[in-house]
Amino acid sequence: MPHQKLDELRLDLEEYEQLHSNAKRPRVQEMILKEISRVRHEITQLETTAASQTAPPSATPTVYEENITNYAWDQSDKFMKMYLTLSNLDQITQDSIQATFTSRSVTIKIQFPNKVSTLHIARLCEDVVPKECYCKKKSDYVLVMLKKSDVGKTWSYLTEREKKSKELKKPKLDEQEDPGDSLTKLLKNMYDDGDDEMKRTISKAFYESQKKQGLGDFPSNF
Repeated sequence: MPHQKLDELRLDLEEYEQLHSNAKRPRVQEMILKEISRVRHEITQLETTAASQTAPPSATPTVYEENITNYAWDQSDKFMKMYLTLSNLDQITQDSIQATFTSRSVTIKIQFPNKVSTLHIARLCEDVVPKECYCKKKSDYVLVMLKKSDVGKTWSYLTEREKKSKELKKPKLDEQEDPGDSLTKLLKNMYDDGDDEMKRTISKAFYESQKKQGLGDFPSNF
């Protein structure tokens, strides 16, 4: 039905235009022009409606969520600095980054065209000052600045979970064991868990200690 009406209006318009070209009196010409304008407007409305009905529905882009788990950090006397290295940062602006801070938590949401990348740390290792924390978009990473509540204090860890995990792994001296044996066991655990530099340091210290005491080589139980 809309197409039939549209065809009829186009025929009307064509005839009105012919009448206008043949009209001699100004008042008649003016009346015909008004009718031409009205018909043209109606045709335009019908064409717009028909186009919207036949156009394919716009595809809704799939947006997925990802958690940011890999990051680097550093610190100064005043700030803990987090570096979130992400790809396609050229697709977003600073306004695409939403940051929420509390005294012990940080949440960063980064809205890309097809995904939302989120960093969430529920418990930081130490307190921060939320009002003075911020984040800033760089060319290839997002910088998160956490203002230390205790300025000048060095954080051994960034998160409370990391701190507890490391402390659980720390070897402890057995008070009921012989002090010498307990110390040896402690150093052995440190040697086993340490990196190459730690192992060299412990080996050198033991060697020099044994040499001074005339006890010989590095203990065989290490």
